[in-house]
Amino acid sequence: MKIRQDVADLLHAGHSDSAIGRMLHTDTREVATTRRALGLPTYRRGRKPAESLQAAFLSHCEETGDGHMRWTGSVNNENLPCFRWNGRQWSARRAAYEIHHGTAPGSKTAPGCGQADCVAPAHVIDLGTPGRTAAYNGPRPVAPVPDEVIVALLRDGHSQSSVARQLRTDSQRVGVLRERLGIPPHRPGTKPEPLDETFRRRAVPTEDGHLVWPTSDYHIKTVAGGSISVARYAFRQKYDRAPVGKVQAGCGTPRCVHPDHVEDQPMREELATQLAAIFGSAA
Repeated sequence: MKIRQDVADLLHAGHSDSAIGRMLHTDTREVATTRRALGLPTYRRGRKPAESLQAAFLSHCEETGDGHMRWTGSVNNENLPCFRWNGRQWSARRAAYEIHHGTAPGSKTAPGCGQADCVAPAHVIDLGTPGRTAAYNGPRPVAPVPDEVIVALLRDGHSQSSVARQLRTDSQRVGVLRERLGIPPHRPGTKPEPLDETFRRRAVPTEDGHLVWPTSDYHIKTVAGGSISVARYAFRQKYDRAPVGKVQAGCGTPRCVHPDHVEDQPMREELATQLAAIFGSAA
């Protein structure tokens, strides 16, 4: 069979058969046939679990550039780094030790480099190892996080728990600062983004120069909380004025919202008049 390159590209990008069918206006059975021809696995919903302990651990780490690793994942009630993998809760430092040494530690673990928030596998030590405890004096104390740093993150819309995790500080302290300054509670959900970013992110370019909107809902939310028709937004971007009447794609491609292709009622009437003048009323 002849494989469509646009279908293959979206399959390799991880999209489902139904999503590709909607974006390209094609039969999902054709997409499924292409998937099988390419030897790609069936699409699975949800976040893919890490294939190994090391992959799960590294997905929550960030290299600092000086040989250390900073933890970006969750912390437990004792403010120690942790994560879930393979159905159980793992201590990040115990996992780091096991990844580096190939065996689980015999007792408590700690960063032997002296940097309190480091989880680099090569730096984590087993405090129960003979001769290790006496030589290890514990991590260097970390300077307390200034209030203004916490407040800045709260004003940016971060949640109380998120701020506590990022700054390795007490969640209760973050809550006290929020209440003292009257900062409204964090509201879960996706924050509204500028219209141009939403338009660029969601409109799907085609090989023949169109921009196709992938869903039947032609409205995008504004930062102020309202919504606007995608086609009307595209028209404003091109002509810098409000459209009159219904906005449609003059190119004839279903769901096309390319700013160069959309037309309002006066434009369609003007075109019809021009065609009638050239070809007669039959046009």
